[in-house]
Amino acid sequence: MSDADETAPLAALDIFLPSPPPDHDQQEAFLDAAAELAMAGQPITVYLQDEDAWAFEECEPVRALLDSAGESALPITLLGLDIVVTSAYPTTEQMTRFARAGGEARVPTSAAAAACGPSGTPTGGAPMPREAGGFAAQLMGVAPAPARPAGGPEIGGRRNLMGGDHGDGLPE
Repeated sequence: MSDADETAPLAALDIFLPSPPPDHDQQEAFLDAAAELAMAGQPITVYLQDEDAWAFEECEPVRALLDSAGESALPITLLGLDIVVTSAYPTTEQMTRFARAGGEARVPTSAAAAACGPSGTPTGGAPMPREAGGFAAQLMGVAPAPARPAGGPEIGGRRNLMGGDHGDGLPE
């Protein structure tokens, strides 16, 4: 681990736990590991379902996940508003890695680019251009419409099924 990793700010983790736990010993072991990391300076907040019910209601990502998946999604680990682990207690290594990664400065990418490869962008980590492209560029007059392909069947008079008949109409 480099000195830069040691001095980088750590992001806060919020961990939502079931009450009562399905495996008491497993939850106790997790709480011991989380307490050890917190004592070392890592920002971790743990919420218990019965004691901190308000947090389960007020945290939108947790509430939405519990509404859709049910309580089997617990425990839930959040890094900011991003759910990073569900249905399992995060390991000490995961909690450390999440806190370090979340504290790093990130280049914002578009939502569409987030699905493009391991870097999050098709440009290998460079920010996405903000110009219009494709059909949006055609609508804005920035790009010419592509040439229509030659050939193909001639379909004659067409009927607009969405808004009535426009043109010659259909023969009777």
